[in-house]
Amino acid sequence: MTEKAINEFLKRNNGQLTSEDAKHLKIPSITLTRLVKNGHLERLGRGVYIDPEIFGDDMFAIQYRFKKGIFYKDTSLFLHGMIDRTPDTYEMNFPSNYNSIALKAYPVKVHRQVDPYYSMGIEEIMSPDQHLIKTYNIERTLCDIVQTRNPSDSETINQAFNSYVKMKSKNLGLLNEYAKKLNVQSKIQTYMEVLL
Repeated sequence: MTEKAINEFLKRNNGQLTSEDAKHLKIPSITLTRLVKNGHLERLGRGVYIDPEIFGDDMFAIQYRFKKGIFYKDTSLFLHGMIDRTPDTYEMNFPSNYNSIALKAYPVKVHRQVDPYYSMGIEEIMSPDQHLIKTYNIERTLCDIVQTRNPSDSETINQAFNSYVKMKSKNLGLLNEYAKKLNVQSKIQTYMEVLL
């Protein structure tokens, strides 16, 4: 396969290429090595390559590399526009039995949960660089941030709840349902009573 054909595949596939894709396309691994060496491809992790000119989306790259990771807590707040600071470390939630040594090479704070908690409230949202990524919906995220917060984080919590009460799309019923399941109903009620 020529370099031109590889570039066309990268354009169709959001600038990404895996070893599995290369096998299907009959691209020899030596070609991938050469493309990395001359700067046309960047090796993101084992078996994952990106075109640095097309790609450039850290959040999408990390989730693409760790498909079971769901953006969580403060990172989810950022994605929903509920806080105004960009995270320097991404928080991600994984199934309780998930483990990857490769995660240590990325700016990711890892959390793990058993089902049904891990899969509750997952939704797709656009990353700042306009790729679809997975995070938790805002109601689930509000429950998550009050569940494990210490008082020094009150500014983040207040900012998130203030943003939430102004949202037209807020779903108080869903917030209450998640609060019950995650055992934070009294904390959520306290915040909501002050603001509503």
